[in-house]
Amino acid sequence: MAKSSKQPKVAYIVVAWNNKDIIDECLDALKAQTYANTAIYLIDNASADGTADHVRKKYPEVLLTASDANNGFAKGNNILIKEALKDAEVGYVALINSDAVLDKDWTKELVDYLHDKTNVAAAQGITLDYYNHSVVDAEHVYIRKDLQAVQHNYGHQFERSQAHPRRVFGVNAAAAMYSRDFIEEQQDMTLFDEKFFMYLEDVDVSFRAIATGWDNYFVPTARAYHMGSVSAKKRSTTFNIQMTLRNQPALMFKNMPLRTFIALLPSALRFEKHFYRYIAQKHGKDDAKKAIKSRFVGLGRLPLYVGGMLWVHRHRKRSWQEIERIIRNDGIV
Repeated sequence: MAKSSKQPKVAYIVVAWNNKDIIDECLDALKAQTYANTAIYLIDNASADGTADHVRKKYPEVLLTASDANNGFAKGNNILIKEALKDAEVGYVALINSDAVLDKDWTKELVDYLHDKTNVAAAQGITLDYYNHSVVDAEHVYIRKDLQAVQHNYGHQFERSQAHPRRVFGVNAAAAMYSRDFIEEQQDMTLFDEKFFMYLEDVDVSFRAIATGWDNYFVPTARAYHMGSVSAKKRSTTFNIQMTLRNQPALMFKNMPLRTFIALLPSALRFEKHFYRYIAQKHGKDDAKKAIKSRFVGLGRLPLYVGGMLWVHRHRKRSWQEIERIIRNDGIV
């Protein structure tokens, strides 16, 4: 991103679906940011609870898009990102989940940290559990050695003394900032793969960034608080599991070098065996069957992702050895 003396504008992107009960806290935190040059964009994905009318009346400054269909997380964000980038002043888009609340200095801390960086894809701060601020929700995201996409230190106690800025595999889109430069370099200038609908689309972007030579950052001085899977839980208790299992094959197919995939496959198969047993014990055999079905659905959808896989292959700049090293190092670059 070309640097100038003027601070870049940050466009907040919020996707809402039946979130009237929680949206105020999210939007109030965006309005309270100490970083001044901002705009708020919100898309309502055909909510049935009056979310759009509520936002329209209470937050007239919010640039609202009321959709007549549920676009999901991926397409909903893409719609707003393209709208936000029509404003030439926008240098970053900040994706903020409707169930996330930012500390007042979150934006300032990230922009200040990135101001002298080049080749920036994305950055996130420390995202903590909304209900217990001493517990980590995500420091960054990465692919584990068993090929599972995970949030680094999820559920662990936050150790302030051990948190320091660093380059990482990727960012959790619950509260993350993406550079305009990176977005405009993507296939069709589109950030998220809309075929994911929701879940793992942010890991897909992160993997794509790492594979094609961009940098992602963890900046612990920026803080956010995340409730977690609020929209998914309004569907079913295992919807997030089903979508994750469906989308994971595409994540690997598009981005993972074949040599690395083969090297890590034995660990992945061991995880797979134990995971379905865990689902059956915790949620019952019917949900375990749904989980297995979701995995096969995901495998059957792989032809849909050939174009995305070829695009990453053509633009790849990091070797399979370097990507494997990052994975084995828990996503720390």
